[in-house]
Amino acid sequence: MSLLVIHFERFGPYHHARLQSAREALDWDVEGLEIAPDDAVYGWDVEEGKGITRVFESGSYQDHAAFKITREVTLKLDELKPDAVAIAGYASPDARACLKWCKENGARAILMSETREADGQRVWWKEFLKGRVISKFDAALVGAKSHAAYLANFGLTNVHFGYNVVNNATFLRSADRKTPPVLLASSRFIERKNFAALLQTYRRSSIDQTWSLCLLGDGEERKALEEEAYRFKEGLPWEDKEQKPGVYFAGFRQIKELPDFYAKASAFIHPALSEPWGLVINEAMAAGLPILSSRNVGAAEELIDHGVNGWLFNPESVTEMKIYLDKLLQTPSEELQKMGEASKRILEERCPTSAFGKGMAAAVKS
Repeated sequence: MSLLVIHFERFGPYHHARLQSAREALDWDVEGLEIAPDDAVYGWDVEEGKGITRVFESGSYQDHAAFKITREVTLKLDELKPDAVAIAGYASPDARACLKWCKENGARAILMSETREADGQRVWWKEFLKGRVISKFDAALVGAKSHAAYLANFGLTNVHFGYNVVNNATFLRSADRKTPPVLLASSRFIERKNFAALLQTYRRSSIDQTWSLCLLGDGEERKALEEEAYRFKEGLPWEDKEQKPGVYFAGFRQIKELPDFYAKASAFIHPALSEPWGLVINEAMAAGLPILSSRNVGAAEELIDHGVNGWLFNPESVTEMKIYLDKLLQTPSEELQKMGEASKRILEERCPTSAFGKGMAAAVKS
């Protein structure tokens, strides 16, 4: 039987869902290729998944030099002898090693990408060199039309959709909406995620009088954000005996804990200045939440219908963000529930978990 290898630097919760989706959709054997079981960015628990070949058995991706990663990835592919390799990205040493192996061994190379033109300033000579790499792929799997448009700049037009999925069923849970209502945000605490502007806007809006703001995550900006927070509180909003609104920092949580947060929240916000996709939007929609999102988020381009299951705003405008926080405050709970139901429907129509496998099958056979 033919073999497809799906490469990621590390297999976290989302990647296991994608691997299973591919196995269900293809009449091929499907094997994961993981570089290392840990990394320096995400604090996911180390998971032992079946059908995953690990290049380095311990430590993180960042522990290994580029030449060593290249050599060891090549040796693993020599052992596996796949007929096709789905490759996460095109710039890292492991991604380039996978691509080179495919070209030298007649295997199909499928690029998995979520890069958009809007995600950064482009320098012509870097784009030229990037194009020389991207043009070597046989096909691509992406999540959004903006991802496909970026690859088309380099002549890669055999593009299929379904890359950015989560296990939607994980987040389907009976709602346990709390009083006061909770606006939930989840992300790494870095400048690009724009949480400082969110806190500023929350303080300016009247929503702070009746809604709590719960921030999930951690990162380099945490101390500064805690200092910026208005009515910063310890613990979780639904455990606060005073039942008074405030800003809560819940810290980083493993995926098994997240469904409870979504079930207790009343709405979700993603204020990022730039985001190639944003899987937290998938999660929140699967849980049946109305979504407030920056217009410059890939998932919002595809999944948020303004006024139907949420609202879109300019992340660089505190004034505009405030308009939609006020709008959220003024919207009756029954209407918010309808928007949440629309979120679930739209997600299942446009981005079901099965979309990854279907898109990968099309990319493999096209």
